[in-house]
Amino acid sequence: MAVIKIIFLDIRTVLPVPTSPNTWKVRLTLNYKELAYGTKWVETADIESVCKSLGIPPTSMLPDGTPKYTLPALIDNTFAPPAFLSDSTPIIEYLERTYPDPDSSRALCPPPSRALHALFEYHVAHSITAQLLPVMKLEDIELRGKDREEHWKKIEGAFDLLATFMQSGSGELFTGSNLSLADCTLGGLLLALRYDSPDEAWIKYHLGAMENGHATWLH
Repeated sequence: MAVIKIIFLDIRTVLPVPTSPNTWKVRLTLNYKELAYGTKWVETADIESVCKSLGIPPTSMLPDGTPKYTLPALIDNTFAPPAFLSDSTPIIEYLERTYPDPDSSRALCPPPSRALHALFEYHVAHSITAQLLPVMKLEDIELRGKDREEHWKKIEGAFDLLATFMQSGSGELFTGSNLSLADCTLGGLLLALRYDSPDEAWIKYHLGAMENGHATWLH
């Protein structure tokens, strides 16, 4: 039996599937690269303690200087010394450097495209991901009724902008026929929304086209 040397840390939820866009982004990358890995599921309340115990670096620093630990995280024991990584984009960049595809056209984030991918991720983080919290299923902050509908319209506008960009290209993906970091980011969002809020009418009717365009690799 082969020894699994790549350990991927994901957030445990009450659902049988992950619901974090950022952990999905890395999981899609691992699957796309066909890398063997094992998943270590971590309770939300245990993320900091588990990361500290394993030697995983913090994702950022809080204003008071306290380290902030988030998932996804990854440990790669393939080489010596092992690699301990946190935050989705740095993890993907590491996987790109360490496990490049022999076919250079399959690179997810070629160096010349990194500025454009950074701009894409900025748009997604501020216009979509940051806006999702009030409509996610958290009882103490979840918007309801008309306020919820209006908030979804704002998110819909951000997705419509992405759809416009995609339609101006030459294929179903952002860079044509080849997968990119932008597609993994979008795919992570689509999967998180599908599983966390499957009954939302907006998701059913407005994300369908994007999911269809990414159907060959989204699952």
